[in-house]
Amino acid sequence: MQMKSWQEVAQRAQTYRDQTIAEISPTVPDAPADLPQNVTQLPSQLLSPREVELTGMVPEEILAALSTGKLSSVEVTNAFLRRAGLAQRLVNCVTEVMVLKALERARYCDEYRAKTGKPLGPLHGLPISVKEHIGMKGLNQNCGFIAWADRVAPEDALILTLLHNAGCVFYARTTEPQCLMHLETASNLYGVTVNPYNRSLTSGGSSGGEGALLGLRGSCLGIGTDIGGSIRSPAANCGV
Repeated sequence: MQMKSWQEVAQRAQTYRDQTIAEISPTVPDAPADLPQNVTQLPSQLLSPREVELTGMVPEEILAALSTGKLSSVEVTNAFLRRAGLAQRLVNCVTEVMVLKALERARYCDEYRAKTGKPLGPLHGLPISVKEHIGMKGLNQNCGFIAWADRVAPEDALILTLLHNAGCVFYARTTEPQCLMHLETASNLYGVTVNPYNRSLTSGGSSGGEGALLGLRGSCLGIGTDIGGSIRSPAANCGV
């Protein structure tokens, strides 16, 4: 069997990512052909006022509204899916979105709230993004290596199990640098994740996909990992 080139492996991963974004409805708007250096204002111009309102809320506000039934998790999750899809087109920060699973989980949260009159847990219906390095059962866990592109996590990481049990909705996975140990987010699989405030600069690393996504409000709460600055660097670089 002929070995695939690294470019073919990378193209397959990127095509899969783009296919997951294409599942978002309504369709995610295209980014302008001539992007400005600072793209932080584009979501408010390209998304609906309602989506901008929802994705502009802080987690505490969203949770308060979700837990009382003032907001539905389906509506909130779909707003963040659309904004995350747009963020990918602006700064290259997402490896996949999980549209069907996320909306199924969001519907479950809404139905549970309607039937019982109480939230599923302290994170009831809240959309949360996750760095790709963190194991999610059945999905890729490649550490940014071309050679590991087909590796999948055998089980969920403990932190995901805890958050799921608390009632959250996982909807997007984000970029990481090859081997993780880098204060810039770049790999042969997905290329370079750039800074939403200045696309000529880095988003930081290794949780740079999370930093860039949160910087563009494509997520209200994201999970990264940090040994030597891998959350602190992107948080600082992206104004989080």
